[in-house]
Amino acid sequence: MERFLAQLCGTSALQPLPVWEGDTTGHCFTQLVLSALPHALLAVLSACHWGNPRNPDWIPHRSPGWRLRLTASFLLSIFPLLDLLPVALPPGAGPGPVGLEVLAGGMAAVAWISHSMALWVLSHSPHGRSRGPLALALAAFLPAPALVLTLLWHCQRGTLLPPLLPGPLSRLCLIILQLAVLLAYGLGWAVPGKPREPWAQEPLLPEGQEAEVAEDGESWLSRFSYAWLAPLLARGARRELRQPQDTCRLPRRLHPTYLAHIFQAHWQEGARLWRALYGAFGRCYLALGLLKLVGTMLGFSGPLLLSLLVGFLEEGQEPLSNGLLYALGLAGGAVLGAVLQNQYGYEVQKVTLQARGAVLNILYRKALHLGPRRPPVGEVLNLLGTDSERLLNFAGSFHEAWGLPLQLAITLYLLHQQVGVAFVGGLILALLLVPVNKVIATRIMASNQEMLQHKDARVKLVTELLSGIRVIKFFGWEQALGARVEACRARELGRLWVIKYLDAACVYLWAALPVVISIIIFITYVLMGHQLTATKVFTALALVRMLILPLNNFPWVINGLLEAKVSLDRIQRFLDLPNHNPQAYYSPDPPTDPTAALELHEALFSWDPAGTSQETFISHLQVKKGMLVGIVGKVGCGKSSLLAAISGELHRLRGQVAVWELSRGFGLATQEPWIQFATIRDNILFGKMFDAQLYKEVLEACALNDDLSILPAGDQTEVGEKGVTLSGGQRARIALARAVYQEKELYLLDDPLAAVDADVASHLLHKCILGALGHTTRLLCTHRTEYLEKADVVLLMENGRLVQAGPPSEILPLVQAVPKAWAEDGQESDPATAQSVQTPEKTKEGLDVEGSTSDRLLQDESKKEGAVAFHVYRAYWRAMGPGLALAILFSLLLMQATRNAADWWLSHWISQLKAAKNNSQEAPAPSSLSSEGLLSAQLLLFSPGSLYPLPTTQHLGVATAQSCPQWLLRHPFLPHRVCDHCWCQLLLHPSPGSALCGGHPPSSRHPASPPAV
Repeated sequence: MERFLAQLCGTSALQPLPVWEGDTTGHCFTQLVLSALPHALLAVLSACHWGNPRNPDWIPHRSPGWRLRLTASFLLSIFPLLDLLPVALPPGAGPGPVGLEVLAGGMAAVAWISHSMALWVLSHSPHGRSRGPLALALAAFLPAPALVLTLLWHCQRGTLLPPLLPGPLSRLCLIILQLAVLLAYGLGWAVPGKPREPWAQEPLLPEGQEAEVAEDGESWLSRFSYAWLAPLLARGARRELRQPQDTCRLPRRLHPTYLAHIFQAHWQEGARLWRALYGAFGRCYLALGLLKLVGTMLGFSGPLLLSLLVGFLEEGQEPLSNGLLYALGLAGGAVLGAVLQNQYGYEVQKVTLQARGAVLNILYRKALHLGPRRPPVGEVLNLLGTDSERLLNFAGSFHEAWGLPLQLAITLYLLHQQVGVAFVGGLILALLLVPVNKVIATRIMASNQEMLQHKDARVKLVTELLSGIRVIKFFGWEQALGARVEACRARELGRLWVIKYLDAACVYLWAALPVVISIIIFITYVLMGHQLTATKVFTALALVRMLILPLNNFPWVINGLLEAKVSLDRIQRFLDLPNHNPQAYYSPDPPTDPTAALELHEALFSWDPAGTSQETFISHLQVKKGMLVGIVGKVGCGKSSLLAAISGELHRLRGQVAVWELSRGFGLATQEPWIQFATIRDNILFGKMFDAQLYKEVLEACALNDDLSILPAGDQTEVGEKGVTLSGGQRARIALARAVYQEKELYLLDDPLAAVDADVASHLLHKCILGALGHTTRLLCTHRTEYLEKADVVLLMENGRLVQAGPPSEILPLVQAVPKAWAEDGQESDPATAQSVQTPEKTKEGLDVEGSTSDRLLQDESKKEGAVAFHVYRAYWRAMGPGLALAILFSLLLMQATRNAADWWLSHWISQLKAAKNNSQEAPAPSSLSSEGLLSAQLLLFSPGSLYPLPTTQHLGVATAQSCPQWLLRHPFLPHRVCDHCWCQLLLHPSPGSALCGGHPPSSRHPASPPAV
């Protein structure tokens, strides 16, 4: 390096880059540091703006300031080329060697050409309305000090004094012209991009364009420094961030619509998920590997420059400029490496979010298009939560999988350069732990698969418990069901305990390994007869500390990849399930009779694709258009199964199902109404456009006007999840109104009259089924046979078979009808009756609506703001246990104390070695070996502190989780969304050793926060 600088600058090897030459700076220092480097920075900054998005509809109207800057940039790119002409550089006339002048002038020409292109691109973008990026303009003035110092150098040399030489005189004139043009550039930048007056007349958002988000369109400097977050942080400091709408909009590349479009272009039904993810996001993700590589390489500049700096301080024979360069390089490499590593992590997280959005989109689509063979709800929830998260941890593990071995190999090579073959002992120890790590990883993966199976069963059970929480409390089943949940959770925790203790063992082994390696290396090096110097010790320790990252993180990287593989297989099996195919289920031909709306011929259906469950067989059924068909029979005879078979919810084993105008769909009202967590109007419209006249007719037909009149905000009243704030009759009538509002030709009504009293049922029959739906084809299942007297045809079902069909007068006498008085007593008295209207103070559920000003039947979830209360910390302390907590704290304090003592002893030892060297004495070997004693004590006594966070966090999470079901079952009422947070999303996967392991990638592990109820 010194020889190259000396040859380039024409100086001596002892001082190749002199900073000062007399009263001014050295010419080589000016050309390289003050001219070439700023021009290189200007070139890079300008190149970053070449790809700035250009608006095709933008008509540039360049202001005089932009024209002046473009002209100045073009001239400044020509002047350095003129300075390189042979006539301007006669032999010996220049201030420095020809190579130096060519390097500085060429870099200046390239920089200003790049800057001119960047200005032209920016002038065609929305930046043309302003002065452009501030960082780019400031970078243009960085070479100015070099021009001023060169001008002073010419003045000191007396270039304007006789005799006037053409070479130096021409150079002086070019420097003066460059300064004048650079001043003109500054004046052009000071001119506003566009007058302020027309701004008030322009629309806030141009037509056809959306508002830009904070990150999109920002300069690279703003992206690297996260300056674009400053407005958001300022709003947070003012406590203005209360809703998601108060934050910045998502960048375009993270918008769900964009992600769905990109992913669908590479996804086909039956394809492999990993291929589609690679096609959509793989190229961008692989390109981040270059950023990872550069950041890793910069990380090695620290030990190398530290070795040079310590050697400079120890020997004191090099010039001061070398020491300054070593120190600046050490600081600059550390800062630049940290910036690149941070940007790499941020960009990887963005790619992870993109992939997560695409995976969740395809999983939701698959869940909506599945056929009758559906997995349990708990398994689907785990796929959407845990498995999708673990799959996307691959993004944080893949680059680490090749980066960590590369870092390990380079570190070992540099160690060989420092201590020779003494590093082999540490390498052998590291290789011996690889099979141990393989065994642990295999056990972890096997236990993880078993844990996920138990978790699927637990989530399924909890989902069923939440859906029937009221019935459970009414019948006093809390203890029985709580015991079932705890038993299911205990099986899951059994596997989780195994995983976490294996993780703890792995953390301990690999966290202690760097200490053992340093001990073995130094002992081997001393026993081989070598003398340890300060340079070798500090450099070797820095390199050994760099082994912490690859050796400590590599097990978690492998574990993350294995977990991603397991989750990928689970998601792929879910995506490979057959979709519901209406073209294959229904006959492509319409019914044989043009007047028929529905026809079934020799049709056999089953809930099980193998046909092992109860089957429904229809030899022949033809329903005319506009008919009202009643379906009757005993409980469990197959009435609902027949409607499910027509709607495609069963497996068709054989036969034909023909529907007239199948593309228009069905109107379906199920026996268990499905109500969204939304307003009553939204539940009825269900995404269809609002038609005031039709909506009014539907409300009247379904007897909802009286109910809406007593609600706080009418049909704008928000109901709870699954309609928990409504009575059974209200839920049934809202579901019926939704079906009626869709205006279908074929309606499947599964006992909508069962949840209402006699008066309301009569109203629904005459106003809705026979009135509003009188022109449609209707299939009505009901046990209240007295309402089927006006049906056109009645079907009698028995044991899944259609045994007889005919007019009501023939079929109804064959059915043992339920007495009307018993039916009325057994049904819920619905608040839609006149009695409920006469007493609007209370509904049937006891809701006080008189004087209420809220338009919701559910109160908002209470939120605590401010500092965390002391009783929360006390609860966590009690859950952990004071003994264990104090042991952890004491172990951490002692571990840190031994680290500080080891550093002090190392410096003291090096001082003794240096004193012995100055006195020409040999340091005794026991003294050298005893320096490792403190490190050994730290390893043997306090490295087990890395084991504590894992069982502790696990113990804390288990204690919190086990108290959740009993509190849930004892609570008088709990909104379902709180229950979902408490149970369905309960994750107990603390990050192993996150406090002590030296920072393994967070993306490859799970959150360490235990659930709080």
